[in-house]
Order: sequence, then structure tokens, then C-alpha cells
Amino acid sequence: QDLPRWRCRIRLQGMLKQQHGFSLVELMISLVLGTLVIAMISSLYVSGVVNNINSIKYSRMKTDLQAVMHLMESDIRRAGYRGDTISYALGTVSGANNFMWEETASINIGGVVSPASAGVATKVLAHGGVADSCILFMYDVDGSGGTPDANERFGYRLQSGAVELSSTVNINAADCSTTSAGSWDKITDINSITITSLKFTDRSITSDKTRMRLVKVDLVGAISIAQKTATETMSSDIQIRNLELYRK
Repeated sequence: QDLPRWRCRIRLQGMLKQQHGFSLVELMISLVLGTLVIAMISSLYVSGVVNNINSIKYSRMKTDLQAVMHLMESDIRRAGYRGDTISYALGTVSGANNFMWEETASINIGGVVSPASAGVATKVLAHGGVADSCILFMYDVDGSGGTPDANERFGYRLQSGAVELSSTVNINAADCSTTSAGSWDKITDINSITITSLKFTDRSITSDKTRMRLVKVDLVGAISIAQKTATETMSSDIQIRNLELYRK
């Protein structure tokens, strides 16, 4: 049976009282909390992106430094190489090794000191007023021997925050700043990395008739990360494969 109208009216009024909405204060609190949550999530996302970018920049700097160091190691290690070494050793070719500089030295054989000529595989020079920031050397690229060709005279130097390479340097220069012959090309990008220091330390280990040449390379790179400067230092001790021989 249908309920009387007055009972239906009472039940409907009771249901309307139970289904009331949010107040203005509750709505404002909800909006504030929601905004804070969104701000926190956005901040974490942005921070993660920035950290990822900084990590990529630092990794790229290390990779660039490693590549430059590997290139210098490979080149400097070959200093003084000549392709006709076997003929020279057998006596069919005579004279000094033209891929080395010749200097006057003295050798001690059996307690007797006598003058002699010795080859020098590398020259460490100043550049831009910075001592020991340039190295010159030669090696026989095509294995033809004889005298160095125009593209067989190499050098590395620090110039305006970048490492530069040349294969046509003036091998008789006393200072890389005054090297007139040849051209130099940058092998590091100053937009992604700044080379703050490049130093070559030249030394030798001497026996009675030979010298072994060693070159230590110290390379320092820097990059701007999060308004700070991050640096990376690399060092390598390079042994020249070609011995420097004394001759009377």
C-alpha cells in the first residue's frame, strides 16, 4: 500500500538533511592541501631532472678528458720512431735519427767519461707564458724513414682553455707562442669543458749507451654545474718506446 503523503514528505526531508555538501572552509583547506602536494611532486620532478642533467654534464667532461688523454698517450709514445730502423741497425743506412733532435752529451763507459751525441725524442716548452704547457715531437707516420715529412711534426699545447693539436709545427721553435709554421686545431670544446691546466714533465733514465724518455702528462678540466665549478684531474706517465741512443 502507498504511504500517506505526509509520511513521504517526512522521509524525504530526513534524506536531504543527511546529504549536505562541503563548507567553504573545508573546500579551501582541500585546495591548499592539494596545491601543496602538487608543488612537492613538481619540485621532486624538477630536482630529478636537474640532477640528471648535471650528472650527464660531469660524465661528458670525464669522457672528453679520457679521450684527449688517450690521444696524447698514443701519439707521444711513438715519438722518435723511424720506419727504416732495421736498415739503420744493419748498417745499410747511416747518420742520426732525423725524427729526434740531436744534442751534445757525455757518457760514462767503464768509468771513462767521453763526449757523445744523443737523440732527444721530445721537447717540452712554454706557451702563453705558462711553463711546460706545450710538447713537440716527431715520428714516421708512413714508415718511409729519411727526414720528417711536413705532416710528421706534432705538438700539443694549452690555448685559451682548450687543448690544441698540430701535425705541422715548427720543430725548431724555442717557445710554442712564437711557432709561426703549421696550424693548430682545437680538440676540446670550450662550450662543454674548460681545460684549466695542461702540464708536461719530461725526464729520462740513462744507461751507458741509451736513454729511455718518460713524459708525465697532467690534465685538469672544469665545468660549471649548479652555479659551482666541478673539476676533474687526470695524470699519465708515458714511456717513449724508442730509445735515445748515444754515438761518439
